[in-house]
Amino acid sequence: MAAVFHIPTLTVCLAATLIIVSGFLTLLWAHERDNRALGFWSLGFSAGAVGMVLVSLREIAPPIVALGLGNGLSIYSIGLIWLGCLAFEGETRKGSGIIAAAGAVLWLCLFAFPSFSGDLGTRILVASILYAGYSFLCIPILLSGQRREPLPARLIVIVAFGTHGAAYVLRFPLQLIEPVHLVAGHAPLWFGTMTFGFFVQGLVGALAVFAMVHERATRRYKRDSETDVLTSLSNRRAFMEAVAKARAGFGGSGPGAVLAVVDADHFKSINDNYGHAGGDLVLMQLGRFLSRELPDGVIVGRLGGEEFGIYLPAYIAMRHPQLLEDLRRGVSTIATDDLASLPGITVSIGAVSLASGPLDFSRALASADKALYSSKKAGRNCLTWATADQDPSERLEPPVSSIGESVTAAPRSAA
Repeated sequence: MAAVFHIPTLTVCLAATLIIVSGFLTLLWAHERDNRALGFWSLGFSAGAVGMVLVSLREIAPPIVALGLGNGLSIYSIGLIWLGCLAFEGETRKGSGIIAAAGAVLWLCLFAFPSFSGDLGTRILVASILYAGYSFLCIPILLSGQRREPLPARLIVIVAFGTHGAAYVLRFPLQLIEPVHLVAGHAPLWFGTMTFGFFVQGLVGALAVFAMVHERATRRYKRDSETDVLTSLSNRRAFMEAVAKARAGFGGSGPGAVLAVVDADHFKSINDNYGHAGGDLVLMQLGRFLSRELPDGVIVGRLGGEEFGIYLPAYIAMRHPQLLEDLRRGVSTIATDDLASLPGITVSIGAVSLASGPLDFSRALASADKALYSSKKAGRNCLTWATADQDPSERLEPPVSSIGESVTAAPRSAA
């Protein structure tokens, strides 16, 4: 059974795998040169590939080249992969470059001593310590990233590093129980099996790294496609999808929920008098205000131009019946110190109470828009309510206001 695995053949296979992986990573890095994680991983797998090629030449190359430099590069490769994990998770560590290279430097220094370079058992133990150490260093970094940003592929990478490090720890007692001696390219069964396992781990780990990079890119593209660039709120499409999802969570019902449209007053005048910089500032500050002041569970997004959409689930609308009015009043406190001459911000709001049952979003939004128009006609800086069952084409009477006062039309309950 000990003759099942031919160690030089396995070494060549591992080298070939690393060459292929490093090639793909390098091509990917060439398209994303600002991705430092891909750069470190590309260099790491490339160093590992060169190291394994040198180790596979142990029968023809000088020991200092094949076993000394070859294993040194292989150890450095996992140090570079550790740097890639740090970069992927956006972490920085003082002296990380020195730590990544320290294992390889230590190995080469020890290899200069004949008592070390000529003792296979001692080399195996030292290499095991270094490989296991770097593998275990990667795990807490990736776990921290997984808590912030769950990625299925990252879990596979964590398992790959864990089993890689555990396998090298297991080599300690196995080496003491049955020391490794290569005879015609064959070694004890445990050593051959473990070498084959490292080949499989390297392949699985590399594929998981590709998947992890792809998953993050996909999530970012999706997030970017759903986010309004100026305000960092959901865009119109994402807002509508979020509302539909929230309604579906209640079986298509949601009596007492509220859909509101918020419009920045005199926005065209601000753009005309203060330029797009002034208009953009108003929108950004209004977006930040809405994000900060609305409670968790409220869905908010930019519908387009100076209009924002707000969806209050029933439990929030019933718990905070004056939320929209408080929001309208609070907007006037927004500071515009960035442009000293910019006038204070006010908003007009049109809102509709939603009945239970399936939601016709277009109809409800049209009703809220009609109520918003009524607020504008009343002199702006006020809140007007409509009901979802009202014909959007029906004329809404604006709320009566006194000079200098903002007014709120009373909401009509949909419950």
